[in-house]
Amino acid sequence: MAKAAIKKVAQAEIRAAKSFLEKRGIESDEISPKKFATAAKKLDKSFRETLEILARELSGGQVWVYSKNYQRNYPLIF
Repeated sequence: MAKAAIKKVAQAEIRAAKSFLEKRGIESDEISPKKFATAAKKLDKSFRETLEILARELSGGQVWVYSKNYQRNYPLIF
């Protein structure tokens, strides 16, 4: 099965990723907004979901926060 070609990340997506990361206290020198936006696009996930995946992978699955929007605990960084 052939992989779908990933298009280049638009400048608007990079700016949105930068804003998303800055709102969560993550600076551009820690995570490149362009690489973050590219990863989200490749994963076909939202920025929040992409950040959850990164946090889970980097922490060995130890990132868990309760959210009132869901009936269960799930990994989240905010």
